[in-house]
Amino acid sequence: MKKTILTLAMLCCAIVGNAQVTDEQSAILQVGDNAQIFYGTNALVEALEAAPDRGATITLSSGTFAGGTMTKCVNIYGAGWVEQKIARDNNNPSDNSILPTIISSRLTISIPEELTAPHNIHIEGIGFPNYGTGFVFDKAIDGLEIMKCMANTGYIALEFLAENKNVVVTQCHFAGATGLDDVLFQNCYLENSSAYHCRNINTSNVVINHCIISGWYSFGNDVKALFTNCMIYSGYGISPASTARNCMFMVSNITNVGSEDNIFSVDYNQIFEDATGIGYTDARTFKIKDELVDTYMGGDGTQIGINGGNYNWNKTPHTPLVTDLKLAIDGTNLKVTYNAETR
Repeated sequence: MKKTILTLAMLCCAIVGNAQVTDEQSAILQVGDNAQIFYGTNALVEALEAAPDRGATITLSSGTFAGGTMTKCVNIYGAGWVEQKIARDNNNPSDNSILPTIISSRLTISIPEELTAPHNIHIEGIGFPNYGTGFVFDKAIDGLEIMKCMANTGYIALEFLAENKNVVVTQCHFAGATGLDDVLFQNCYLENSSAYHCRNINTSNVVINHCIISGWYSFGNDVKALFTNCMIYSGYGISPASTARNCMFMVSNITNVGSEDNIFSVDYNQIFEDATGIGYTDARTFKIKDELVDTYMGGDGTQIGINGGNYNWNKTPHTPLVTDLKLAIDGTNLKVTYNAETR
């Protein structure tokens, strides 16, 4: 394991450096004005071990990392779950592809009881492409945001084994979630609809807003959720205890829509501008045809589906791309110049 202590000037680059394609995986642990870099497959594990109980941020480069157990209230940012092409001008023809950040095994979040809520954890821009991987929460969590992440192998993406409160999942592509208590899914593509379950249907507070729900079978009988402004592809509708408002359902075989108001019966082969059907690919936008947007309007005045609401479908993490990085020694100081561009 190699470890480097960075100056404050270098830290400015390190924080946004995850966008660069590197020869070796790296995890940057930032605590205030200080930072450490860990290299290799176990870089995330080592950064988690070195982090304080609260207040740290770990930024992961592109590449594949081992999972592990997170016992600290830290934030984690990756480079995204799909390869991204960065447009350049003709004067700089270098390859600026950004490769994804992959976690090859399960990431267990196990916050000790002495770290009282709110935990305020943010995790963004990582993918779990291997079967049997995803997030596991084996202790109570209060205050969590997961954004622009992927775990869609047909296995459970989110597994809550204890109480969960104030959880928000945004712009993610997941294939199942169990043990749900107080969770908001927004602008997500949720596959394998029968693999979503509440911990206690009598006390659950699950809201699914501006999402696409894919999978032939409906949410199970132990799911109580409010579906708003969603596209639902299921021959069996939604779970009997759930409610739908301003939602689309496929045109045939609906047995339970939990209708309150404004329910649309649609043919998903006819409504999208980018492709037919509702199946997922990384290239898809799922935008409704312009002439149909006014017809399929959600309760908030924006189009139904993952391009409405406050978070239009976008898989690119918030971290910028660093280019033209130059280092120079000036006496005892390290001088750093670079360009930071939005992606």
